[in-house]
Amino acid sequence: MTGNTVILGLAIAGVQPLSAMRSALAIAAYMGGAAVATIVADSTPDRQGRLWPSGATNAFISEFLVLLAFAVGGVLVARAFSSDLAYIFIALAAMAMGMQSVGVNTMGISGVSTTYITGTYTSLVINLLRWRRSSSSETAVKRKSDAARQATVVLVYVLAAIAGGITETHLSLDAAIIPVTVVGAVIIVAKIRLR
Repeated sequence: MTGNTVILGLAIAGVQPLSAMRSALAIAAYMGGAAVATIVADSTPDRQGRLWPSGATNAFISEFLVLLAFAVGGVLVARAFSSDLAYIFIALAAMAMGMQSVGVNTMGISGVSTTYITGTYTSLVINLLRWRRSSSSETAVKRKSDAARQATVVLVYVLAAIAGGITETHLSLDAAIIPVTVVGAVIIVAKIRLR
């Protein structure tokens, strides 16, 4: 949404007027998705201290449904794709991003963002430096654990970007089935392992 905000600002300033509608739609859909997922997550009673709150799982279920609509719609209309349909796909993708962000936020994991890697890179650098300078062993263990989690997230981002680039190049809109499958697997694992 950072990029969409910049593009919207440029469009309003007259630099790229045709981009305003797409960026405004993406921002509004992201916020709408975040609102829906928050309502879903907050309406789920959770036991205190759970590693994976059921509200997070329910937020991911809402994301899964939106991604499924995106993937099925993409496969069904790929042959007859028109620019009018692009707005629907922009909205669905942005809604899913908002829902994913709420799901991760509900889990209470600090220093990890699912929608912008910049914050995770920043948190990783901070924790690496603070871990090396920690005066107490308890603080050092926490910083090291946080840095390891953030480094894992960065690695997954890079691998996912590579896989996404390869599949988009070869599969186009059919590649949308990949995030549906991944989010579906996360939901299944959460339901089975975290009862």
